[in-house]
Parts: sequence; structure tokens; C-alpha cells
Amino acid sequence: MWKIIILCFLAAVFEGLDIQSMGVAAPHVAPALDLDAQRMGMVLSASIFGLMIGAAWGGWASDRYGRKNTLMFSLVVFGCFSLLTALAGSFGAMMAIRIATGVGLGGALPNIIAMVSDAAPPKLRVTLLGIVYSGLPIGGAFAGVIAGFVGSTGWTHVFIVGGVGPLLLAPLIALAMPNGRPAHAQSSPPPAHAEPSETLWRGRVGPTLMLWMAYFFTLLAVYLLLNWLPTLMLAKGLDRAVAPQAAIYLNVGAIIGSLVLGQLADRGSMRAILLTTYSGMLLSLIFLSLADRDLAMLACFVAGFFIIGGQLVLYALAPIVYPLSIRGTGIGAAVAVGRIGSALGPLLGGIALSAGLGGNAAYLIAAPGLVLAAAAALLLTRAIENRGAGSL
Repeated sequence: MWKIIILCFLAAVFEGLDIQSMGVAAPHVAPALDLDAQRMGMVLSASIFGLMIGAAWGGWASDRYGRKNTLMFSLVVFGCFSLLTALAGSFGAMMAIRIATGVGLGGALPNIIAMVSDAAPPKLRVTLLGIVYSGLPIGGAFAGVIAGFVGSTGWTHVFIVGGVGPLLLAPLIALAMPNGRPAHAQSSPPPAHAEPSETLWRGRVGPTLMLWMAYFFTLLAVYLLLNWLPTLMLAKGLDRAVAPQAAIYLNVGAIIGSLVLGQLADRGSMRAILLTTYSGMLLSLIFLSLADRDLAMLACFVAGFFIIGGQLVLYALAPIVYPLSIRGTGIGAAVAVGRIGSALGPLLGGIALSAGLGGNAAYLIAAPGLVLAAAAALLLTRAIENRGAGSL
């Protein structure tokens, strides 16, 4: 089990680095390629569009071809295209490369979640998911460190590191990782004649819709924050050299949040944890919006703890909703729907800035959606408790 946990953690680190690489590099990429705020928003959303495609494909492929094979393929794809990002010299090339990068990134996450959920004992499932999930903000923090260290002239280094890492990890997984699906699952694969939509919807219409709504609005807020944070810190008057520190504080908060909330979720009521988490998300958005430059870094830490760290609790719900034989498909479909919201987040941020509404308005755009996400997640936990975990 621990071999799976460690390798999935490393995969999550490189995924987190690549997901946040464009966000921390955006203040330098925009002038380098002569991109205005709206075009930069399109570049930020390009990889997220690919994430949506990759999540849907990766979840289905993990149930059909195995978690391990799908994860290795995803690592190779986003590693190669991350390297190509450093060579992009135009808006069109950057858009195409970032979409392809997103396909690889999207395929990795459902497999990571499914593999850990398959391998973990039920009483430690969310805790171990929290440990692995903390790799995402750790990778994001590394992206901020690299961007801050190399400065405006070396922004390509973020993508070079983000490309080489997964390409080295893929053969290590091939040699060291056992098949992600436990032995008892091999005897009960999903029926070959069943379409994924039939399997996900049959007897699970309400839970699936609630899960998708929660993912959609939560990821909208998360990716609005991830992609526009350095740019919005500049709008608060912070120096361009200091702005990447915001990503570091955000991700340190996310690391601690994922570990703390994961342990609390295993020990207490999932509904209480969700209520606390979403309340913290809303309050941290307000704090981040109102904080002056002196409190900006503390606000980033609090936002990371609740908004990014709290996303772990949402990821822990999907494996409970679906049985083992379609767990990858179910997780992948939910993440894919969430990616639609995450693609809208950077676009809304770009529109807010282009319209002259100010950086703070971008944060408040996400607040109504978080209220809807919280309601959907709480209703879903009630359905799980009423019908029993894994029986929906």
C-alpha cells in the first residue's frame, strides 16, 4: 500500500507544479508574448480545457486498461508538452500546447484519487488522500519558488522542471508500482456492453448531479484563485518580484489544510467538516479581497488552507458514491465537470480585469457558486448516510 501512496504523492507533486506553472509565470509570459489580459486569460484556461477532456478519458481508461498504465501515459503526455511550453513563441502555439498539456494532467488526477482510494483502509482513506493530495500544493509551491528565483528572464525554467520530473517518474512507476486495482476488483470489471453514462446514472441520478454541481462551483473558485493570484497581488500594489511569494503562502496553507482536514474527516462527521470547510472558503475569499498589502500573505495562507486544502474533502466524496468497478469512471466524470468550472474561473478573472472592475472583484465572482457547491455537497453526504457508503 505505501509504495502506491508514495508514488502517487510524487505524481501529485509534479501535477501540482505543472497545473500552477502558468499561473506563477503569467506576469512574465504576458509581456514576453505580448498578450493582453483577455488573451492571457485564454492561455490560462487552455490547459484547463484539456484537463476536462483528460479527466473524462483518464477515468474511463483507468477502469478499462488499469490505473497504473493510464497514470504512466498521462505523466508522459503532460511532461512532454510542459517542455514544449518553454519553446512556444506565439499565442496560437501556446494555446495548442497548453491544451495538450491539460489532457495529460487531467488523465492523471482521477487515477491518483482512485488508486489511493482502492488501496487505503476505509478508516484511513481521507487521511491518506490528504497526504497524497498535499503533493499538489507542494508542487505548486515549488512552481512559485522557481518563478521567484529565476525572475522575469527565466520563466521557461518552471516548465522545464515541470516537464523533466514526470518523464523521470513514469519509468519508476513502471518498475516499482503494483497494479493500482486491488486483486478482488479484477474479478468484477465493468460490463463490456455498458456505457459509462448508463453505469453512472442508473440508480444514481441525484448523487451524480449533486457531486457534479459541487465539483463545478468549487473548482471555479479554486482555479480563479490559482491562475490569477500573482496578477491580482500586483493589483494590490505588491512589487512584481514579491508577487510569486503569494503562491508559496497559498500552497503552504493548502498543504497544512489538506493534512488537517483529512484527519478530521476520518475522525468526525463528513457533513460537519464540509460545513466548516465551505464556511472557511467564503470567509477567506472576503479576507483576501479586503486585505491590504500588509495582510496579503496571511490572506493567501488562509485561502490556501480552506479553498485548496478543503478541495480534498470534496475529492474524498466521489470514491464513496461509486462502487469499485466504475470508481475511475465516476471520479473522472466528476473531475471533468469540475474542469468546466475551472475553465470559467480564469476567464471570469480576465473579464473582470479587462472591464476595469479591479482585482478584488474577481474573488467575489466565486462566492455565490461556493454557496451552491456547499449545499450540493451537504445534500450528497445526507444521501450517503441514509443509503450507506458505496451503495448509491
